[in-house]
Amino acid sequence: MGRFYRSVPNRTNCGEAGQASYNTGVDRLRAFPASPPEVIPMPLPIFPLNTVLFPGIPMPLRIFEERYLRMLADRTPNDPAFAIALIESGQKVGGSPAFHEVGTTARLLSINALAANRVDIVVVGDRRVRISPGNWQRGYAVADTEDLADGPHDAAEATEIAGKAREAYATYVRGVARLVDLRFKAPALSRDAAAASFELTSRLPLHTWEQQSILENVDPLARITCVKRLVDRELALLVRGGVAGVPLFYPGDRFTLN
Repeated sequence: MGRFYRSVPNRTNCGEAGQASYNTGVDRLRAFPASPPEVIPMPLPIFPLNTVLFPGIPMPLRIFEERYLRMLADRTPNDPAFAIALIESGQKVGGSPAFHEVGTTARLLSINALAANRVDIVVVGDRRVRISPGNWQRGYAVADTEDLADGPHDAAEATEIAGKAREAYATYVRGVARLVDLRFKAPALSRDAAAASFELTSRLPLHTWEQQSILENVDPLARITCVKRLVDRELALLVRGGVAGVPLFYPGDRFTLN
């Protein structure tokens, strides 16, 4: 029986094409780089949890606090419904916890009302956002959010590393299956390096601070490289020590209670 442990925009210099049209006895027009588009923050309810939601990854939730049931009723027709952020300090039930400034917007996939004060929902992560300090006047936090996009990177190298990470993860899954004497296959993972980095991180038995670090990383090459190291670490623990990790704070396939 195996052991388990707790485990800046680029300036574009325009040429002088069409000089005959411009050179009309006055100074030639000087081309300036276009101003970056204005970023308009989107106010969203913030759902602080003891787990990290990644883009493209589904998450089941059980809602029972009255304030979050109100939030759900207020936001059900909207897309995204709210954003999920990892709690940094404080209690999530009955409190106003501080949360990390980077989270993920959540789209509602399904709602199942079990009772007057209990609702099971499934959401899927949509976009990473940077979150301003929350306003708790409604009982739940509402904050301005701005999209957090990836930066430029070497796509070919990132794709190569992602392939190696998928192979290592498939080996890891086979090892865990032997450890617990079960038969199951490694899931099909995205061929896109950026998406694969989130898929792999969501499936590995990691601390929430490690998950949050991956979520906040806007360099896809650096991010998938880090994820590859994490897969290798878990595989080494499994092969050399007969140890399979379990997430310290993430409840896996079970419902996350608000």
